[in-house]
Amino acid sequence: MKKILIFVFSIFTFMNFSNVSAQENDDLLNVIAKSLPEQYIKSKANLFFTIQIGAYTNKNAKLASLEHVIVVKESDNLNKYRLGEFNSYEEAKDYKNMLLSVCKDAFIVSIKNGKRIHITEALKDLPAI
Repeated sequence: MKKILIFVFSIFTFMNFSNVSAQENDDLLNVIAKSLPEQYIKSKANLFFTIQIGAYTNKNAKLASLEHVIVVKESDNLNKYRLGEFNSYEEAKDYKNMLLSVCKDAFIVSIKNGKRIHITEALKDLPAI
């Protein structure tokens, strides 16, 4: 995971983000989504962390077309778009920080037994290392 993060961050280092067009931003988000390692696509754990990159009343075709994106409709009736399923908060945080370069509103969501729970509850439930 760290090698991929370093690779993607090095790509961003050489780019001027203040002048990135919407298309370039979409392309970068697509690259980041495609670079998600296999072990972070689907977690088998009861508790995992994922990165929410959008929530819309209507479906968002651009986000839905991203490779590895998870689309969830929760009780608030919003279509939520998420990337990755990480067993550790630190791994989720690293991926979120990478996504923030192209998706300014990305944030970590915790899922336990298929339901969203508050992040503080999830962090308490993590086994001590």
